[in-house]
Amino acid sequence: MKVNFVLLLIVFMGASLHAQELSVSEKASLEQMEKRYGADIKAAPPDYAWLLYRTDDRVNHLKADTVLNHFVALQDNDQESMTYGQWGWHWQNGEKVVDFNKALFRVDMMFGKLWEQQHKMSIETRANFGVCCKALLEAAIRRWHTEIFDIGRDFVNYSNIFVLYVETFTLAGARLHDARLQKTATSQWTRWYNHISYFGIDEFASPTYNRVIFTHLMNIHDFCNDERVRREVKEVMDHIYLLQSVLTHPILKVPVTGISRDYRNFLVPGDARSGVLTMPVPEGYTPPAKAVELNDHRTFPFEVIGKAAINPFIFKSYQLKDAAMGSFTGGNCYEQQIHCFAVVGKSEHERAVAFLQGSYVHVNGFIDQIETSALCVYNRLPNYWHTTQWRGDMSTYRETFDDFGVGINADWKEKQNTPDHIVLNAYNYDLHIFPFKVQNEAIVPNQLILKHRTNTCSSGRYHPRPRLFDEYVFPEEDDWFGAFITLVKSRVKVADPVIHYTNENGIRSFKTDNGHQLRLFETEKAETKQLFNVDPALIPLLKIGKF
Repeated sequence: MKVNFVLLLIVFMGASLHAQELSVSEKASLEQMEKRYGADIKAAPPDYAWLLYRTDDRVNHLKADTVLNHFVALQDNDQESMTYGQWGWHWQNGEKVVDFNKALFRVDMMFGKLWEQQHKMSIETRANFGVCCKALLEAAIRRWHTEIFDIGRDFVNYSNIFVLYVETFTLAGARLHDARLQKTATSQWTRWYNHISYFGIDEFASPTYNRVIFTHLMNIHDFCNDERVRREVKEVMDHIYLLQSVLTHPILKVPVTGISRDYRNFLVPGDARSGVLTMPVPEGYTPPAKAVELNDHRTFPFEVIGKAAINPFIFKSYQLKDAAMGSFTGGNCYEQQIHCFAVVGKSEHERAVAFLQGSYVHVNGFIDQIETSALCVYNRLPNYWHTTQWRGDMSTYRETFDDFGVGINADWKEKQNTPDHIVLNAYNYDLHIFPFKVQNEAIVPNQLILKHRTNTCSSGRYHPRPRLFDEYVFPEEDDWFGAFITLVKSRVKVADPVIHYTNENGIRSFKTDNGHQLRLFETEKAETKQLFNVDPALIPLLKIGKF
């Protein structure tokens, strides 16, 4: 796809020639960047240049030119390279490698914000900017040429990145008045919309990635030239806003559900809601009245169920005024997944959280949750990620697994710790954990080991983040293991659960006397699938109320 970038030299026509007033937060950001990059302007991001251009100061504009030219120089300009148009590439084993998403995350700044500042750039900087944007567009076109994703979540299902991909064609098509780019944007949007309207957003309930999706959908809405697309974008934004609203406890300010990708921000005291709910509402967007009402006036107990992805994954949330439990079931989603989450407390500043899995790891998880109790079963067998994305030597697949355990923050106090029963207490609630493993085709107790974490991923392989928490770790030698977890008011007696296990005709069945049930089987590729208790076709993408 070839685009005439000569238009870049005249885009300032019709642009505002006066300074744009910086907001209070933008002024604060500019001050912080001045302090951080004043002595090392080569390391400054293009955001710094954008803020400098928007001031009414020619000296700042010249400084912005320097910042932008340094940034452009870091882009790979070798058209024969697979990393053409990318930033952050490096050599590895004789070839260039890169996170192919890096260029897409620059689209909003380059084709959006900085595009409107070209009349303040020097002629040389404007020319460099044009070449940069051309390479950035080509990087977007090539985004899916080589990378393989796990089955059921190929490129169209990689939700946040696919939205950035559509945004690139939308912005470039609008800026360049290019009909072919505009048509490409509409077609690729329809591809994604058709998928999520049937299967839901694959990065379901993710506080971080749903914020990314939500933010960049607004650009697609504002710059597309198709009214149908604009209506569909608004529909998806409403779904995300409602989804994040109902899954988030309004008092404890934390998402309470199973989550596809989560960076454990709830371990930091304070508001841990998604940016969808905490950032300023985008200009021109009005949140759904139902979501606003449920955020401000929620009655308890409150229940939600939903589903996402082709697999599918089914997620739940059960909330009381001062406690809640959530989960998802269906296997392995992403390494940052949370299969089961429990929280108790008084506010966002006083809350105790527990979560499985604690550290990031590619482990299959299956949960049957009933209100504030959950039967959780896991295995260390291959999954879709191993057979279709990792594609390593399957005899060594276990080397991809790190520790798996129950993560907790410091607000919990341990009351009991035996091989078959751990009791934690916080804010007048007890969390009972009954760990087990399958040994000789029978359920037996499982001794967990408590470890302290300073990072979300012990190996550092999968999107690590600095976080402080403790983790009750399951022994690594067991293929099948799990825990029955229940959250009750303190001093309420909890009987040891009776877990019935059978392995007949290739179907492993786990049941409790309380009505929990999980049925699992291994495919011919040794991947684990779930026989759901309720046909997923009968479960809507999002249902509020008793289920």
